[in-house]
Amino acid sequence: MGVKSKISWNITTFQKVLILLLGTAVCGWTINALIIPYHFMSGGVSGVSLLVYYLVGFPPVGLSIFLLNIPIFVLAWREISFRFVIFSLFGMAGLSGFVFLFTGASFPIHDEMLAAIMAGVFMGVGSGLTFRAGGSQGGVDIVSIFLNRRYSIRYGHTIFSINILILVATGVVVSVDKALYTMIMMFVSSQVLDRIQAGFNQRKSVMIISSASRTISQGILHDLHRGVTILKGEGGYTGQPQEVVYTVTTMLELGRLKELVWTIDPNAFIIVNDTVEVIGKGFKLQKSEDFSRKVRKYSPRE
Repeated sequence: MGVKSKISWNITTFQKVLILLLGTAVCGWTINALIIPYHFMSGGVSGVSLLVYYLVGFPPVGLSIFLLNIPIFVLAWREISFRFVIFSLFGMAGLSGFVFLFTGASFPIHDEMLAAIMAGVFMGVGSGLTFRAGGSQGGVDIVSIFLNRRYSIRYGHTIFSINILILVATGVVVSVDKALYTMIMMFVSSQVLDRIQAGFNQRKSVMIISSASRTISQGILHDLHRGVTILKGEGGYTGQPQEVVYTVTTMLELGRLKELVWTIDPNAFIIVNDTVEVIGKGFKLQKSEDFSRKVRKYSPRE
């Protein structure tokens, strides 16, 4: 029998819905205040809706976003978890509604470059808040969520790549200048989105090669309260056995970690790498409901 996914409507869930709606409100306001007045383009379904609006002046952008998302959500209902689909429906409906609500909004910027940069910042913040709440605004957001969970490809990178096609259409239909401004806006948006998604606290994986590996590992465990893995290695020149300390920490703790290591062994060799995502005890715990559809799909029939 398959696993049934459901949403528990508690205070935390309503908080996430509010954050999601806040994110869509920021995006809806940005579309009206900065994107439409300067004839920039947006990404994904919003970009297609804007393209149609620039060409024929109808239908309204909010309505077009809603209609174009219908077939995408039909696919999402079959492939992605129930919780994510419901939250994304809130996001898509919220974006459509706020685009209607903020019609005619303006922002006191007269330079197109500044407008493109600020539009990217606001769109990145809005999309990032939506993702942090566990939903999306529909369209390519759903595709980027799928690729991130399956292949750990960053959300912003996926969205930026897909939107290249929209940039080409903008250059042909509107103008090359507007396409270039839109590219700047999308790049800024992708960078802000990644920062919001990482919570401004990206994790670092650290490898430490030292003759005092055991003492260092105990210091990390008891002083920094981080997990440690001891890897078995061998010196390439000496051929002697060598233990390697492996741990994952935050940017805020990285300085303390270096100080601890060099206090114990000033000659220690430290390698620091960026991580795309860390899931597990002490960091982010992945809820089983996110993969409930996948579990049901591969569960043996009774």
